[in-house]
Amino acid sequence: MSAVLPGAEPFDHSGGPVGVLLCHGFTGSPQALRAWADYLAAQDLAVSLPRLPGHGTNLAGSRPDQR
Repeated sequence: MSAVLPGAEPFDHSGGPVGVLLCHGFTGSPQALRAWADYLAAQDLAVSLPRLPGHGTNLAGSRPDQR
């Protein structure tokens, strides 16, 4: 399995009773929405920004035959 690229890590913040789920696009990673996640967390909202499997990694070594 490929290592997660710097900045592409998932983000979670336990805030108040209202929560927000942010989902990056098909070709993206959490890095694309991190500014929004930080802003919403600063407003005391619970924020979850998961990294979808295979996103935010290097393509080399991601195929089973290349492992």
